Amino acid sequence: MQMVNCYYSFFKRTNARENRLSVLTCFPLLVFVLLVFTLLATGSKAAAMQRHHVYEAGGTLTTVSDQGYPVTEEQGVKEGTGILKHYQERPHHRMGSGVSIRGLYRSNETVPRTTEATVNVPPREEEHGMEQGGGQEAVTRSEHGSSPGVAGSPRTEAGEQKVAPAEKRKHEAGIERIKAHEGKEHEVEISPIPGVTFVETFINLLDHEINGRFLGWRPNDIIIGKFTDNINNFQLGLLEAARVTAVRLKESLSRLGEADAYDQDLQMALNLLMNKSTQFWFPSAESSYNEALKHLRNYLKKLKTGKAHFYYRVDTLIALVSSYRDFLGNCTNTLVKDREKDGSPVSWFKADDYFYYSQGAAYLIYNILKVVQVGFHEQLVTIDAVDIMEEAIHELHRGVSMSPWIVLDRPLDSIFANHRANLGAVLGEAAHLLSVMTQL
Repeated sequence: MQMVNCYYSFFKRTNARENRLSVLTCFPLLVFVLLVFTLLATGSKAAAMQRHHVYEAGGTLTTVSDQGYPVTEEQGVKEGTGILKHYQERPHHRMGSGVSIRGLYRSNETVPRTTEATVNVPPREEEHGMEQGGGQEAVTRSEHGSSPGVAGSPRTEAGEQKVAPAEKRKHEAGIERIKAHEGKEHEVEISPIPGVTFVETFINLLDHEINGRFLGWRPNDIIIGKFTDNINNFQLGLLEAARVTAVRLKESLSRLGEADAYDQDLQMALNLLMNKSTQFWFPSAESSYNEALKHLRNYLKKLKTGKAHFYYRVDTLIALVSSYRDFLGNCTNTLVKDREKDGSPVSWFKADDYFYYSQGAAYLIYNILKVVQVGFHEQLVTIDAVDIMEEAIHELHRGVSMSPWIVLDRPLDSIFANHRANLGAVLGEAAHLLSVMTQL
């Protein structure tokens, strides 16, 4: 026992000495690190002051970044003259939806190839002007982030400025890339008649599920439908999204205002789409939905002949987006919940039903919003929601592209997938983006 006490006291003294030595060793290291950070901060501040003095002196500045974007090309500035390049061009188009805006809003318009491109530089109020001889020169910048060209180049009286050859080549290369991208799977061409492409897309989606798919409409099949529950639920989700779209088409998209009358064909189509999806006969679901398609085609004919209307307005856009937001919110709830209303856990046999129902709904909304993105482009620009719509379509595209061999519903921290939660994440993000759009 005494031997143990002796060893304990020895190690205690040894640890104390080591702690003192470690403190004495780390203190100079800490002082050295602080000195290095002080020198770096002083050097960056001196560099910033030098750039500022170079600007005031009217010298040559090779790197300008007032918003955190690097400037890669040099701009020669004459003595007493300063031109500051603002807002470098940055790509904001996010790939995924595959929708190209250029040339699609009016499909018969093309970008002309010119031998010499010009850019209009409108005068702006001075933000970073410099004094010379009692006068000031306003700083101008391009509206779309394009380069203002070579400093000191002559300008016409109308404010036009020739584009540098590098910018001209970049412009032509961009046109070539757009032409190469045209005709791909997700491209959308809009008819010059408002609403024609919207209604045609809506009809084609419904017609494929009712008449185009192998064995047609499945939810009301007595024998085969019992073994194809994934397709059944996909069709049920698409049908519910179609009902939401038909309501908005009847209530707002085809009416000038609250005092305008309903279109009779749209009213009949909506009533027929509301029939029970599992009805086998008297009448069957297929016969009711085919009758609804006839009325939708009648409305389409009236649109083409000018006897019916479809309105591109901000209020009709917001009404449609709000309906999709609410419906996607309902789908997200079924995808992320872990218990049913009675308190029992979600069954493994129900997980795939929820998955394919939500995916069917997202498929119709995704295809309709692709048309809306182009047809309502002017309205989206008005409320500054072009990028938001692009992001929402991108998230929906991710959801409808999911194709698991088998839908797993494992815990969120499991090494195996939870496909229901994965789909709920992207649809929830799409619903959030649509909600943001309605608040603009």
